This record gives sequence, C-alpha cells and structure tokens, in this order.
Amino acid sequence: MAAFSPFSRRLCSETHLLSSLLSRLLSSTTFAAIDDTASGFWRLLRSNSGHPSLERTLSRSLSNTKLTAPVVESVLRQSSAAATKDDDDRALALRFFVWAGLQPNHHHSAAAYVAACDALHLPRHPYFLSQLLDSYRAVAFPVCVKTFKILLNLCRHGNLPDEALALLRRMPEFNCRPHNASYNAVLRLLADAGRGGAVAALLEEMTEARLIPDVITYVTAVRGLSASGQIGAARGLHGQMRANGCVPNAVAYSALLDGACACGDLKSAMELLVEMERELEAACAPNVVTYTCLIKCLCDKGQLGDALGILDRMGQRRCSPNLVTIRTLVDGFCAQGHVNGAHELIGRVAGEGAVSTADCYSVLVVCLLRIQDIEGAEKVLGMMLEKGDRPSGLACNSLMRELCERRRFVDTCRVLEMEEKGLVCIDSDVYSRLLLGFCEEGHLNEALRLAAKVVERETPLQADCVDAVVEVLLESGEHALASHIMGLKQP
Repeated sequence: MAAFSPFSRRLCSETHLLSSLLSRLLSSTTFAAIDDTASGFWRLLRSNSGHPSLERTLSRSLSNTKLTAPVVESVLRQSSAAATKDDDDRALALRFFVWAGLQPNHHHSAAAYVAACDALHLPRHPYFLSQLLDSYRAVAFPVCVKTFKILLNLCRHGNLPDEALALLRRMPEFNCRPHNASYNAVLRLLADAGRGGAVAALLEEMTEARLIPDVITYVTAVRGLSASGQIGAARGLHGQMRANGCVPNAVAYSALLDGACACGDLKSAMELLVEMERELEAACAPNVVTYTCLIKCLCDKGQLGDALGILDRMGQRRCSPNLVTIRTLVDGFCAQGHVNGAHELIGRVAGEGAVSTADCYSVLVVCLLRIQDIEGAEKVLGMMLEKGDRPSGLACNSLMRELCERRRFVDTCRVLEMEEKGLVCIDSDVYSRLLLGFCEEGHLNEALRLAAKVVERETPLQADCVDAVVEVLLESGEHALASHIMGLKQP
C-alpha cells in the first residue's frame, strides 16, 4: 500500500480537527437549546404564578417546544438557583414537575425523581406536597390517580413515609380510589422505616377496602413486620397469601427468615428453612442468600458446628456457596479463635463452585488481620505468592498497611517483588507510606528503587509524605528524582 503524501496527511488531520470542532459546536448548541427551552418554561411559570390556568398555558407551549428529560432537569436547576426565602419558586417547580409527568409522551425516570427531590429540598420541605393539592382543590383543577402516583414516587425518593400515608388518605378527596400500586408504594416506605405496626394496619385497611393484595403487597408487608420483630404476624401472612391465590416465593420466605435471624429467633429461622426445602414450588426453594443469612446468624452466636451443618445442606441441594458465604464462615471461625478450623474449611471448599482458591485465602488473610494475627496473615499471603495465586487487592494492601503501622518496612519488599511480576496490585497510599518509611528508617537503596518505580508509573503520592521524602532525596543528591516526586504530590 502506498504511503500517504504530506498533503494527504495534512488533509486528514484538518478533516479530523474540523470534525472535532463541529462535534463540540453541535454539543454546545444542543445544551444551549435545552437551557433556552427550560428558560421559556421558567418564564411562563413565574409570569403565571397562582393563575388557575397555569397547566393549560404550559400545555399550549408544547406546540412550539419539545418536553424532554434534560429540559425538565434544567427547569429544576433554574428554580433551585432562583428560589426565594418563601420557597414560592420551588413550589412552582413542583407544579411544573407534576404537570410534565402527566404529559402523554413523557415519563419521569428514577434519576428525574432524585433530581426533583434535590432541587425542591423535599425532605426539608415536605409540606410542598399537601400545599400543591390544596392549590389544585382551590381552583377545581382535575386531579387523577397518576397525579398521586407522581407525588408518591417523590415521597419514595425523598424517604417520606408519613407524607406518603397522608397523600393516600387524601385520594378520596379528589374522587381517586386508591389501588394496589398506591398501597404498595406506601407500604414499602413504612417497611423501610421499620414501622411494622403501621404496615399491619395499612394492610388491614387495604383488605377492608375490598382490594386483593398481590405478591408485592405481601412481600413488602412480610419484610416490614419481620424487620420490626413481629415474626408471628409475618408468618401469618403466608397463609393469607395462599388464600388469595399468591404462592409464597423465595423473596417472601427470605424476608421472613431475615427478620427471624435479626431477632435471634433461630428456632423460627430453622423451621422456615425446612418449610422452604419441602416446598414443591421451585420459586420457593432456598438460594445461596437464604442459607448465608442463616449461617451468619449461627456464626454470630458461636454455633460453628451448626453453621457447617447448613453448608452441608447446601451441598446436598446442589446450592454452591459464594464468596459472601465463605467470608461469613471464615470470619466466624477466626472470631472464635479457631484458625485451624478456618484452614480446614478452605481446604474443603476452595476451588469448588464459584469461589476460587485465591479468593478463599484472600478472605482468610483479611480475617486474620481483623483478629490481629499478623504472623498468620503473612504466612497465608506468602504461601499464596509461592504457589502463584493472586491475592485480592484488599488482602494485599491491608497486610501492607499493617506492616507499615508496625514499621516493618523491610518485610514488605517481598510483596513489592511480587507486584513487579503482576501478582499483586498496591494502592497509592501504601506506596506513600512505604516511601516515607524507607526514608525515615535510613533504607536509602530501597527508597531510591521505590521512588524510581513511583515516578515511572506516575503514581500520585500523599502530600504529607512527599515533603519529607523530597528532603531526603535532595540530601542524597537525587535532585532530578526529587523534582519528579514533587510533581506527583496530590493537591
């Protein structure tokens, strides 16, 4: 193939530059257009503030403009920047947000609700929601179920359970009959807040309104009751589910089992596990999360033998443990001082299922450090490096930080050698500590080698370490290296 001529190369370069400039111009033009459209909406809002036909005025403007998510977010930003002390501008922004969500060709994303909560400072000003409904009622503006859906979603993203419940109570006031989705939205907020009593009361109110709870309703209620320690009431819902044609699934059982474990009710938790294992429905079968939850509860109570029994049950049902399961068991053994038991466990499960041998031993290193068995952690990491197993970044850097804390800087050299071979990955803060430590302890050769490596890789260094390192390098006549190290100083 013939080489490009100088003219062709220059033409290609200029074409690329022109394309890049055009792309930037179009991008800036697009952003400007979005802001201009948002400014137009904002001017309409402020000039028609308090006018009963505000929404109709906004709708008429759509004939000349296009409502998009970026435009809505730009209006929210402008309202937040212009907000006055009496918050009239934020109230207008809320009215705009609800109007936008009601448009047939527009749908608010989860990100839009988050942006709205932030711009409106809704958690600090929840009364905006009730004030908006009051303003609608004052001008006889039609309010539909979708209006309440938007307001309830705002409550969800703003974590406002009491306001959500108040909105639900006001739906009949606007001839809107609450349906399952409305109740489910409020139940979720109450459950997240641990308000088990309110969850039970709302569920009863729902049935009295002749609404049939669905699976989402029951799972949410079970989670709320279980989290607040009302295990008996939560278990009672399982019978109700079947009566209403809803088969309890693994999510519902797991919520109940989680609650029993959180309350320390191991008897109920084991009964639930047996019930799940006996279920004929595949959707009810316990999974790795279910078993791991019970294993953690047993380990926390020091019942390591029973925890291993649960691991055996997992194997019998061909449910492989994941890394969280292994970490839970190893941490339980180490916390009880049974380090040999942790080694035996890893020898049993390493390399099986989804957990590699390297992952298992990396977990052991971290757990040993947690109980201050530094020597044991060093031995395990050394064994891994000898076998060519790659330890996790958490295991390696945790040990390195511990050695630095104990001022055992020379003992880190082996790990540094393995890092050069690509077996480990060291964090920048560890490099900072090591470099400073070598300098302070007078290990000049090690400091120079590490400094050269840091410069070559352009690793950022902590500001409080750099000055002391540079001083040592200057005293040693390494002026160029000192200058490069100074350039790596983090702001």
